[in-house]
Amino acid sequence: MKIALIAHDKKKDDMVRFTQPYKFSLEKHEIFATGTTGLRISENTGLFVHRF
Repeated sequence: MKIALIAHDKKKDDMVRFTQPYKFSLEKHEIFATGTTGLRISENTGLFVHRF
């Protein structure tokens, strides 16, 4: 499944906190995100994120 994760500037911390406990579920899917959001998710979870 392809999953897009997009967060407004003030919600990026919330998005990172959301993805951390679901890391093992999310790694089974193709993750897409905007530049900064994708970078922060990747840095904090180790997930591969396709960034735009």
